Amino acid sequence: MLLKELNRELSSASKPLVKRFEQAEGSHVLAIGLNHDVILKEHKSDIPARIVVIKGAITYISGNNSIHLDVFDELEIPIGEYHSIEPREASIFFVIKK
Repeated sequence: MLLKELNRELSSASKPLVKRFEQAEGSHVLAIGLNHDVILKEHKSDIPARIVVIKGAITYISGNNSIHLDVFDELEIPIGEYHSIEPREASIFFVIKK
C-alpha cells in the first residue's frame, strides 16, 4: 500500500515525498516521490547506496555531471559524493542503503 499511497500523493506534492519502505539491521530502503517541478536538494550519503527508478524519469546531478535515469534504471551512488535529483516528470524511485 505504501507505493500506491505515494503515487496518489505525488501529483499534488510541493516537496519531496520520502517513505521508509523497508528496514533491517544495517540497511534500509526509502521510496522517494518527486513531482515534476520538485527537486531533491544537494546532499550526500555516508554509506553505500543505489537508486532504482520505478516510475517516471530523473536526472542525477553531481558537480558538472548529469546522468539521466528512466524506469528500471539503477545507479550506484558513491559514498560522500554530493548530488541532487531533478525529475524530468513525476517520478518515484527507491534508494537502497546498506
